[in-house]
Amino acid sequence: MTESRNLPVNRQPRSGTHLSAADVLLERSEQLATSSLKRPLDVVPSLQAIVLTCCDHRVDPAQVLGIELGEAVVIRNAGGRVTPDVLASFEVLAVVAMVEELVIEPEMIVIHHTDCGMSRLASPAVIDVARRYLSDHDTEPGELFLGDPFGSVRADIRRLRSSPGIPPTMPITGIVYDVESGVATKAGVA
Repeated sequence: MTESRNLPVNRQPRSGTHLSAADVLLERSEQLATSSLKRPLDVVPSLQAIVLTCCDHRVDPAQVLGIELGEAVVIRNAGGRVTPDVLASFEVLAVVAMVEELVIEPEMIVIHHTDCGMSRLASPAVIDVARRYLSDHDTEPGELFLGDPFGSVRADIRRLRSSPGIPPTMPITGIVYDVESGVATKAGVA
């Protein structure tokens, strides 16, 4: 785990003026840069994994799965969902790996979680926001699995499997994280 968890959250600098969140984080970065924290130099993540998860502050993959710096590529978005932007990111990663002549067989790990904000998009008044985000304009609301993390992670695994940009041999694992218990459970494999 990183040492940043032990760094102060104090937003009052020594001079007494108020610090922004960015200022606090930059101070921490400066402290980390001069610390003995090992920084990965290898362009290939040591676990050869790509993790897609929600941007929810309660679902940090370093905390949820103990991912260390340099072990995995982490992509975070609203809901940890497979969107056209995520698929485009995978294409970019594949091209970068090809240009760098990297021979890696990454595993894709999709993490969804309980009490996700995406569940608030299930109401008829705002369902079109979810449909646009997921590019599922004709999909029935129940098939988007907005309030069901087990259903949504399996749906996203199917979406990855059907994407021409994802190699058919790439292992894909779905995980659901329970924000209350702190337990992560395997929810699907393809």
